[in-house]
Amino acid sequence: MQIHRSGTWLHLSRKEVGKASLLASLLLSIPAFYLALNETLSPYHDAGRWLYAAVTILIGVHLYVSRRKDAGQQRFLMVDFVIFAGALLSAWQYDPAWHAVEWLLRLVYCAIVFLRLATLLARHVAPHRLLQIAALALFLLAVAGEGFYLLEPKVQNYADGVWLAFLTGATLGYGDMVPSTPASRVFAVFIVLLGYALFSVFTASISAILVGEDEKLVRRELHADTKLLRAEIAALRAELKQALQSGQGGIDRSG
Repeated sequence: MQIHRSGTWLHLSRKEVGKASLLASLLLSIPAFYLALNETLSPYHDAGRWLYAAVTILIGVHLYVSRRKDAGQQRFLMVDFVIFAGALLSAWQYDPAWHAVEWLLRLVYCAIVFLRLATLLARHVAPHRLLQIAALALFLLAVAGEGFYLLEPKVQNYADGVWLAFLTGATLGYGDMVPSTPASRVFAVFIVLLGYALFSVFTASISAILVGEDEKLVRRELHADTKLLRAEIAALRAELKQALQSGQGGIDRSG
């Protein structure tokens, strides 16, 4: 029995390590993508390459841990391998000026990363988890603000970056600040998509809470009606039993 428990703990530990390394690699892929866009600023460009190297190591750990056949993990194994290959190629030394084909490949890679991250976080942003959704939205807003601060020349400080991220995610468009560079515009596309997704889940969560309260009220009323109905049935049974006993007694006396 002790060996079985130890084996189960080891299996769960490997599974959790794989999930943690995958989540870390996907999150690091986002700043790595935008840091590598800074072709004029060598420190940022090199930092992006080093982040891609870290992504390669982390996703490699995930692939190594998930090498055992598991139905839940085998579905995304090829996708994870594509992310691993893309991070490995991005960490390689290359010309900072991106060409059209490279832009297309990197955008496809970034879309795959976002979709894989969505599948990984889907269970944690269920409609009934309002606080988790709000915390995730604030985290993404903070990261997006830093992204616009690095990519958009018109943004002079971090607060303006957060403001532009909020305007972009909420699709308000006051016109005071707009993305002007290709990098910031690409970044804005993904922020808009994330904003739509989070807004939909957030409103669905509020609706689920309101509907849940109505369902609780209906259940209470049904429970009270059921108790009342049971009491009435019990009273009818008692009256019927008493009437039968009275009738039986009258028959006995007449006999």
